Amino acid sequence: MQNLSTLNYDNLQIRIEGDPKESLNIWFDGEVNENFKANLVIIPDAKHFLINLSGLRSINSLGIREWSQFLQTLCQRSQVTLEECAVVFIDQANIVPQILAKAKVTSFFAPYFCPQCNIELNCKLSVVTHRKRLLERRAPQLIHSCGAELQFDALEESYFAHMDRIVSEK
Repeated sequence: MQNLSTLNYDNLQIRIEGDPKESLNIWFDGEVNENFKANLVIIPDAKHFLINLSGLRSINSLGIREWSQFLQTLCQRSQVTLEECAVVFIDQANIVPQILAKAKVTSFFAPYFCPQCNIELNCKLSVVTHRKRLLERRAPQLIHSCGAELQFDALEESYFAHMDRIVSEK
């Protein structure tokens, strides 16, 4: 995979890799805030964009505005898939659903707690694998490596409130 560019903002790094004729992978690491300017991010044309949000640590209201503009522009150009969406992104998507634009989500993280190990975990959930429970707005049942059943560590009604938008066929 060819590294095309790395963009650095105060607390955000955006890495772009891939073949511009086919698919580009874009990684967001850090904070999407007032320093992120959507109109300054130059992304080559591609048939598909795969955006990984696992490194996203926070997104504030000014960042949401810029992010929405950025994603909407990409969605107008090509197919966009979001993967490994951080908990902070899903929290914001439940409040401001338009930050998803017309992008398809394949996976996201959800907060869990292991009562046996006494640790908090962000577990990756696959939209395909966990589709039924997600559409029921219920947390998938997961087992930790220690053998204990993990407990969902948020309010299911809130965290999975807009799963129909995320899980829907786009």
